[in-house]
Amino acid sequence: MRKIERFMIISVLLVGMLLPGVLLAEEFAKVGTVGSQFLKIPVGARGAAMGHAFSSVSDDATAMFWNPAGLTKTDKTNVTLEQVNWIAEISYSAVGMSHRLNNSMVVGLFATSLNSGNIEVTTIDQPDGTGETYAVTDMMVGASASTALTNKFSIGANIKYVHEDFDGDAADAWAIDVGTLYDTGWKTVRLSMNIFNFGPEVQLGGQYNDWDNGNQVAGMSDFLPYHFPMTFKMGMAADPWITNEHRLTLVAELEHPNDNIERYNVGGEYGFMEMFFLRGGYTFRHDTLGMSAGLGANWNGFGIDYAYSDFGVLDFVQRFNISFNF
Repeated sequence: MRKIERFMIISVLLVGMLLPGVLLAEEFAKVGTVGSQFLKIPVGARGAAMGHAFSSVSDDATAMFWNPAGLTKTDKTNVTLEQVNWIAEISYSAVGMSHRLNNSMVVGLFATSLNSGNIEVTTIDQPDGTGETYAVTDMMVGASASTALTNKFSIGANIKYVHEDFDGDAADAWAIDVGTLYDTGWKTVRLSMNIFNFGPEVQLGGQYNDWDNGNQVAGMSDFLPYHFPMTFKMGMAADPWITNEHRLTLVAELEHPNDNIERYNVGGEYGFMEMFFLRGGYTFRHDTLGMSAGLGANWNGFGIDYAYSDFGVLDFVQRFNISFNF
């Protein structure tokens, strides 16, 4: 097992040395080149409040959405429910449940749902609306499995089914996530590496009318296939202050999406008696997201968390989630 731990350390160091050069070599944003954007919406008010830097500290049922390897830090059965008031009055909901099978193995199930609400139809001739509406709905369901290969190194994976419906034109596909978590044993430092939304191309069914400079092109066109928003993350966490009553956790994370430049997420969490929590964070080099903050409380296996995220010129986002441990 020590060979696995040494392999993890070497892998993290190599990625840490090589990745910056790779990223700098492709320092441009490929915005608009991937679909299924709802898969980018994080689940879990705790992680969102910490500036989206949560992969290396995931230790509850929301770990399925941040780093499935973190499920090995959970006890017994965990359930989480969340409602997000997303941008432009979009509704986003999520549910997850994890269950410990034995000392090293944890499994889980999860689902998310997005509904755009009614969107007004506009055309070239009627830019103010035709009086008709349409809606976009997205759904994801999946299963997780995580195992502790040693008392310091864990690995986990998700497999998920994704369904998108654009006013009756639908697409179905699958994707996987893989995550690792390593406790170095040195001054509470933990390291993580993850890859999310790895899967085949997706293509909406049906056809659409194509327009060129206000003129309709003859015939109908098929929708073009698109990729999932695949993302690579590498994170680090440490607890510089721990006593019987107080805990301060600091986290940092590098995030590289396949349709944008890399981002840097930093955050922290202060816990008092592991019952009351203050959280904050900041996301650097994001198009709109900046500061995040939140609160949390946990009592006898019941938890409630709140997060506020500032998206600049867009609406701010609030999210609430409750959790049960039994």
